[in-house]
Amino acid sequence: MNLTEGFTRDVNLPGWAHQSIWGYDDRLMCYWAALWRDDDHNDAPTISFSVYHAIPTVPLLVRLLADALHLPDAKVYRALTT
Repeated sequence: MNLTEGFTRDVNLPGWAHQSIWGYDDRLMCYWAALWRDDDHNDAPTISFSVYHAIPTVPLLVRLLADALHLPDAKVYRALTT
């Protein structure tokens, strides 16, 4: 994965994996994430960190998601990278 080019990836987290995505916006040079619970069929994600949050690093995105999900950082990191 080249982290200097834009990308979108799945979130491999039990209970959140069906629709959830995260990625990098190469024009704004920041990370973003949109997570829906597997049983949630709303258009808007349950948890969202958009490009407007200007998240500059993967560790910061992991920390923000871990706090929002009440999960350990390591579990969220694995969900983003596996």
